[in-house]
Formats: sequence, C-alpha cells, structure tokens
Amino acid sequence: MKISKYYLAALMVGSLALGACSEDAIDIAPVENNTTAQFYSSELEIKQAVMGTYARLGRNGTNTDFPTEYFWLASENRADVLYLATQGTTAQNDQLDLRKYLTTDQTGMVQTIFARLYMVIKEANNLLANTKKDEYLRYRAEAKFLRAYAYSELARSFGPVAIVKTPILQNEALLLPRAPLSEIYDFIISDLEYAAANLAKIYTGAEAGRVGSLAANALLGQVYMTMGGYPLNDNSAYAKAETVFASIIGDVATRFAPNYGDIFTLANENKYDLFSVQFASGNLGLGSSLPGYITNSSSSGTPYPEWAYSSYNLQGQDIRVDKTLMDDMKARNDLRLAASVDFGYWNSLDVSKRTWVERTIVTKFLEKDKTNSTIKAWNDYPRNFPILRVADVYLLYAEALVRNGKAADAKSYVDNIRLRAGIGELAADPTLEDILYERKCEFIGEGRRFFDLVRMGETYAIDALTAFSTQYHSGFNGNIPSKRDLLLPIPLAEMKTRNNWDNNFGY
Repeated sequence: MKISKYYLAALMVGSLALGACSEDAIDIAPVENNTTAQFYSSELEIKQAVMGTYARLGRNGTNTDFPTEYFWLASENRADVLYLATQGTTAQNDQLDLRKYLTTDQTGMVQTIFARLYMVIKEANNLLANTKKDEYLRYRAEAKFLRAYAYSELARSFGPVAIVKTPILQNEALLLPRAPLSEIYDFIISDLEYAAANLAKIYTGAEAGRVGSLAANALLGQVYMTMGGYPLNDNSAYAKAETVFASIIGDVATRFAPNYGDIFTLANENKYDLFSVQFASGNLGLGSSLPGYITNSSSSGTPYPEWAYSSYNLQGQDIRVDKTLMDDMKARNDLRLAASVDFGYWNSLDVSKRTWVERTIVTKFLEKDKTNSTIKAWNDYPRNFPILRVADVYLLYAEALVRNGKAADAKSYVDNIRLRAGIGELAADPTLEDILYERKCEFIGEGRRFFDLVRMGETYAIDALTAFSTQYHSGFNGNIPSKRDLLLPIPLAEMKTRNNWDNNFGY
C-alpha cells in the first residue's frame, strides 16, 4: 500500500518539534531551538526529517494539499484552460478572486502557498544544518532538491524573495532583502547539481516516490527554461537546458508510458513519473483534496453517484474546460481527452429517475470507484500528483532544441508525444507554437499552462489570458488580466513584518 512509502514516516515527524508557521503570520525563517538540534541524532531521525520535508507538499495537517492550492487553484485556474461557468457559485472567495484576477495581498490562498514553500525550505535548512557535509549524502541531497524546488516555485510565482540558506533567528530574517532572480536561480542550480550528483537515478520498491537524479536534472532543465523566458530573458539558459536534458533523455525514455491513460492509474503510480506528490486513502490525513475542486455541487448529496462513494461532496466553483480546446481535441481524436476530461455524469443510480448532467470537467485525478472503502472523505483520494514526468522532459527538451536552431532534432520528441495521443506525427519540424499546444493538451489540469504563457513574454501572456477571460468571464465582475497578474503578491502578513520590501507590480 502507498502508506508504506514515505508519508507514514512523515506522520511520525509531525509530533516532533521541528517548527511550524503560525496561522496569523508567515515566519519564513527556520528559528533554531534545542529541540530541533537534539532531534538529528540518528539516521532514523534524519530519514524521518526528510520525510517530513516531503510531507509539507501533501496535506500537512490541513484540509487541502499543495497541488490543489498551487497547481489547480492558483495556476490552472488562472490560465486559458479552465473557465468559471456560472457567476453565482458559492464556494470560497479565494477561488473566485484567483480566477477573476481579483487577487490581493490578503488573499488567503496566496498566503498559504507562500507559507508552505517556506516550510519546505525551513525543514530542509534544519536537516542540512544538523548533518555533516560528508555524511548522509542521500538525505542531504533530497533536502537540497526539495529546497531548490520550493525556491523555483517561489521565484516563478512571487518573483524576488529572501534567500534563507541556514536556520536563522526571526529578527535576522526580517532584515533579509528580496534577492534578485539571478541570485535565487544561482542558488537553485547549486542545490540541484548537488542533488543530481548524490542520488541514484530512480528509487523503486518501498522507496518509490522519493526523488532521484533524473528528477533533479529534469527540474534543473525546467529551471533553465524558465530563466530563458520572461521575466529574466536569459538566452544563454536555453543551451544549458539542452545540455542537461540531453544527459538524461535516454534514461528518461525508459519511463515513457506507452498509453497516456496508464499514467493516471493507481496500479502505475511512481512507474512513469519523475517527481510526484504522494497520496494515500484511509482517513490518515494523506489523501488528495484535488478531486473535491473539479466542479461545484450542493453542500449535500453525491454529485457523481456512479463514481464516488455516498458521502462525497465538492468544494469547488463550477470550473469547466475550454470548449475550443475540447472541440479541437475531439476533432483530432486525441486520446488524451478521454483520459483527462469527462463531458458529464448521471446524477442518480436509479435508472428510471436519473438525468445526464453536462459538464466538461477534469477527472484524471478522481478515482472513479464508488465501492472503494478506503476512501473516507472528499479530501481522501489516493491519486498522486505528478510535478515532473517524462512528457515534461520531452517537450521542454524539444523547445530548447528549437530555440537553439535544431528544430529537426526536436521533431522525434514531439512526435513521440503525438503518436501516443493518437494524432500522428507532425508534417514538418516543430515550431514553438506546436510545442506549446502539445503541452496544453498533454498537461490538462496539471498546472503547467499558466507558467508556459508567462515564459513566452509579458505581451504574449496578457494577450492570451485577456482573450480567454473576455470570452468566458466578461460579465462576471472580474478584472481584465494585466501585468500585475503575471505574479502573485507578497502576502500582507509578510509585508507587515518588514520595511525593506516593496510588493510586486500593481499590488
């Protein structure tokens, strides 16, 4: 069972005094204390500390997990894939604010995301500070990977932030400036290079789900691609990305799923991905909350009687998938569509009374099994959430090759993705638009699209988001997206604690 992997150990860490952020204020600094220092006295404790760092991306003692908050609500929800179907939905205001570009520095979800990422950094710093450089290399490498990952998401969502490399006191942290993006990325690159040099390629068996060097290099390549785009626009980064991806492409290919739908089944979890947030059912606080946000329903009753157990209910707005995208994928007989999206459901098990409810909803993370007795709640679903998978490497590598004038070399990687989708090879060498479109179809619901648009440039992103918002949300009292919406604001709780930071543009 999945619980035998690393989250069971993470539960043990939860009872230890490793430090946590207050609900009222976000403490980005890992404050030293005797309890923390005494904890790292054996390999078992150090391993538990690593697991606790991974666990910060899961439920982490809350109702929702990081993929739900970040990749779904704050990323996919703001891109040109999902739209708000009805204005009068009743779920949380944060979701509406993010979708309608009404986000402020007081939006609770933004504060939660910022805090979660610094929690990861805090735990990683504690482990690194309390282990010797020449011991426990694997655990240190995992900690550095997770720290680098957290900073990579902070950088692309919040822009310049404070770099905290070691446990420091809170009053010291308050004096830290917002470091330039170039400095943050240098730090990320250093951590990922260390991780790649000190991890096995992939871990399997009881250790499946823990990061290996393939994940570290895949993230490094993604970081370089991000650096190459807006706002840093470092053109030299594309050559570096190409080199990194080329070094792992053969090994990554061995984890390429032959069928797209196989990626999103419980039987194949940790088989075809490179880095995923791990989830498990059983009412242990380890389940995924994402299926609860795929569309809205009344507060009682089961919206999907044939799929979900009887007490399931939804937390989300009436979010649906772009009609134009769906029509195009249908016309091409794209196999990714059926594996990612459903077009409706029966609202009753009683054949004589039920009616068909039309919805275009992302269901790739919903375990459709009403008899599954291990699922106990709306946020207790078992599907892992992939942060890095083989298609990321294939398509980002192809993009790097195109940008470096090697489109002919890129074609086979794009074609591999297309052939698996059942839509045939490209008739010519791929363009950037070809690759972006394949990424849009490949990663429906996975939170990639918003960041792809931003990488393409300020004008490109704003034009795409504006056209989409105007088409679907013009009457919903939202804002037309602008430059301010390309970054999230630094949360007010953070800004109030220091006088040496200015917030992001427009906030």
